[in-house]
Formats: sequence, C-alpha cells, structure tokens
Amino acid sequence: MYKFVRMQYLVLAVLLVAAVAGAQNQPASVLNDSRMVVIPVRGLSEIASDIDNAMAYKQHAMDRKSQADNRLTEIDGALETRKAANKDIDRRKSEAKEAKRESEAIALDIEKKVNQQAMELLNRLKDLRKAEIEEAKLATDMADAEIKALQLENELQDKRIEYDSLVAAAASTLTQTTSQQVLRELEKKLLKQQEEHAGAMQKLASKQKDIISRRMKLHEAQAKLMMPRA
Repeated sequence: MYKFVRMQYLVLAVLLVAAVAGAQNQPASVLNDSRMVVIPVRGLSEIASDIDNAMAYKQHAMDRKSQADNRLTEIDGALETRKAANKDIDRRKSEAKEAKRESEAIALDIEKKVNQQAMELLNRLKDLRKAEIEEAKLATDMADAEIKALQLENELQDKRIEYDSLVAAAASTLTQTTSQQVLRELEKKLLKQQEEHAGAMQKLASKQKDIISRRMKLHEAQAKLMMPRA
C-alpha cells in the first residue's frame, strides 16, 4: 500500500514538472504579451485604405457645407425679394382702396397671403440649410477624429511589428520591456481617440436625425400648400 501511494506521488511530481516545463516553452506572446486581444491586429494596407476613405468623407462633408452655404445665401436673397413684394402689394392695396377698387384690393390680399406662405416655407428651408451646415461641420469633426484614430492605429501596428522583431532577435529584456511600455501607451492613446470618434459619431447621428425630421415637416407643409383649394 505504501509503495502504491509513493508511486502516485512520483507520477504527480513528474506531471507537475512536465506542465511547468511546457508552460516555460510557450510562446512569449501568450504569457507576457501586453497586446493580447485588447486591440485587434490589422494590416497596414487595410488601415491606409480606411484613412483614405475617411479623408474622402471629410472632403465630401466640406463640399456639402459649401453647397449649403450657397443655398442659404440664395434663400436670404429670395426672402428679401418676397419682403419687397409684400411692401409693393401693401402700396398697391392702399391705392386700390383709395380708388374704391374693392375687387383689386381683395385680389391683392390673396396675393399677399400666398406670398406670406412662400416666405414661411423659405424660413423653414433656411432653418434646414442651417442645420445642414451644422451637420457638415459635425461630419468634418467626426472625420478628423477618425483620421487621428487611424493614424494612431497605424503607428501602433508599426510598433507591434517592431516588437515582434525584437522578440525574434532575442533582444535584451530591458529593450523588450521598453517596447512593451510604448505599446501600452499607444494603445491607451488609441482607445481615448476611438472614444472621441465614437462621441463625434453620436453627435452626427443626432443631427442627421434632426435634419430628416425637418425635411419631413417641410415636405408636409409644401404638400398642403399645393393641395387644390375648394
């Protein structure tokens, strides 16, 4: 019985030694690598493509802002024209009343009402254009935040490649530790920048939802004015 128990202890000891030796022989990336699944590894070409896309998106946003600025200027001009038309209608209506031309005065009242409705639509359209300008600015900010995040990610991947080279070359412990610390700092900066990008995306999405709501209400108002009068 004693021999049997002793044999069990010997087997357990052998298994324990083998397990420790196996763990020591595991790749350093499994035991000591600070990069483990915190931020996924991506190819530099994929990141470069994303940067190009983000820059193109930013340019598109800037173009949209420029277009909205021009449309806003056009609307301001149209409103001034309508205001001048109202003054002219008031003048003509006053003359018609003095001359006892009641039918003409009634027609001018209707003309002014139509003109006022057009001005109300133009003012709604003006607010929409202002919202579009703000949306374009938010889109530009979001693109900037994304570009910064991607550039940091690109730098991180470069440093990861450098770190792998140090491990493969069996660089000193101090050199590898320093490289790991650089990786941790880059990961921290990248995560903060990605958080900023996510916040910018939320602001942009909220403004885009607001714009859709404005467009729907403006469309409904236009439809009502275009309905045939009884």
